[in-house]
Amino acid sequence: MRRKLKALGSLVLLFLAATIACSGGRLLSPLGENLTPVVQSATGITETSLTRVTATPLPTVEPTATPWPTSMPTKTLTPTVAPTSTPTETPTPTVAPTATPVGFCQRPSEDYARVIINGETVNCRTALMLDTAVELYGGLGDLRRVVQGSYTDALAASFGTHAGGGAVDISIRNPANPSERLFGEVEAMVLALRQAGFAAWYREPSEVYEGSAPHIHAIAIGDKELSPAAQEQLTGPHGYFRGMDGLPRDPPRPDRYGGPMICPWMLEAGYAGLRGEGE
Repeated sequence: MRRKLKALGSLVLLFLAATIACSGGRLLSPLGENLTPVVQSATGITETSLTRVTATPLPTVEPTATPWPTSMPTKTLTPTVAPTSTPTETPTPTVAPTATPVGFCQRPSEDYARVIINGETVNCRTALMLDTAVELYGGLGDLRRVVQGSYTDALAASFGTHAGGGAVDISIRNPANPSERLFGEVEAMVLALRQAGFAAWYREPSEVYEGSAPHIHAIAIGDKELSPAAQEQLTGPHGYFRGMDGLPRDPPRPDRYGGPMICPWMLEAGYAGLRGEGE
C-alpha cells in the first residue's frame, strides 16, 4: 500500500512540474483553476487544499407531450420594391496639358573632360548637350554626326570659332543614305539644338566660303572654354543673342529662324537684354 502511495505521489509531482514549465511558473490545474501551495504530509505525499465537492443528483422530470398543431399559420410576405437608382453624373474629361519635352531648356553639365565623337574632339558638356538634342529631335538626321569639333584651328574659314570648346559643325546627310542631304530636316534639327542650349544656325552651300558644304554650325552657350570668336557669335554685333546669324558681316544679317531661344539658366549666366542693341 505504501508503495502505491509513493507511486501516486511521484505522478502528482511530475504532473505539477510539467504544468509549471508550460505555464511560465504559475500553478494551474488541468481545468485552469489556481491551486493553493502544496502541503507535505507525514506520509511524504504532496497534497493540495482543494475541497472536494459531492455532486447532488438532479431531480428527474417527466417529459410532457406537446400536441402537434393541426395547421401552421401562414405569413403573407410584402413584396420589396427595389429602390430606383440615382443616375450618376458622368464627369467631363479633363484635357492634360502638353508635357514639356524631356531635356527642354535643361541646364547643361559642367564636365569639361575631352571625348571623341565621330573622330572629332569635344568636351563632355558639349557631348551631353548633343545627346539631349538627339532626344528632343527624334528625326531622320544624326545630330551626333560631327564633321568639325572643338579645340582645333585647322579650318581658317571658321574664323577661330572652333579653337576653344563648345563649337561643332554637324552634317545634314542621311545616316541611312549618306549621298542624300536631309534639307527638309534642317529646321527641326536647328530647333532641337537650340532647345538643348546651343546657338545653332544652318549654313547653306557656299555661305561660309566658296564651295563650303551645307551643314549646321552650333555653339554651346555658357561653355567656359569658348574661344573669343565663338563668344562673339553669342554676344557680338552679329551674335545669336542680338538676333543675328553669327557670321561676321557688315552689316550683320538677321537670324533666319527668328532669334534666340532663351532659357532660365541663360539669364542666370548673364545672357539677357542683348537683342536690339546691335540692330
